[in-house]
Parts: sequence; C-alpha cells; structure tokens
Amino acid sequence: MQPVRHALGALLLEQDRTAEAEAVYREDLGLGGALPRAQIQPDNLWALRELLECLQRRGETAEAMLIRQRVDFAAARADLPVSASCFCARGKAA
Repeated sequence: MQPVRHALGALLLEQDRTAEAEAVYREDLGLGGALPRAQIQPDNLWALRELLECLQRRGETAEAMLIRQRVDFAAARADLPVSASCFCARGKAA
C-alpha cells in the first residue's frame, strides 16, 4: 500500500510546489498538528527523506541538519534504500 500523502507530496515537488509538499510531509510525520495520533508516522523514512528535500530546496539549513539525522537513523533500519516518497516520482524510483 502506498500512502496518499506520499504520492501527493511527490507530485507537488515535481511541480516545484515545495511549500505545499513540505506541509504534506510535515503532516504525515505528525509535525503539522492536525492528524490524530493513529495516523501519524513520526519515523517514516519516505516522508523524512522528502521533507529534507523540501528544506534543502528552500535553503533551511538548521532544521535540515536535524531532519538529516532522523533520515540517517531511519535509513539504517530500512530494508531498501529510499530516494523519493513515492515510486511514482519521475526519475527517482529505486
């Protein structure tokens, strides 16, 4: 199963709608505050990786360093490498 927020975020990033994509990934990670606890995925590598991409695109270095640490930790536990939040993302799947 592919979470809808991950596909939406990937599509928004492809369209250079970085602020909207960032909001989608923040919500998925529970950083937005609108989702109930049961729907929050705080250590989801897919969303963390793309939130980091959003932060880097807008030049946010301080928060990007913190998110990078979370990405590295989550990647160390992953079965497969992750390069995008959705296999549907152009040129990034695999």
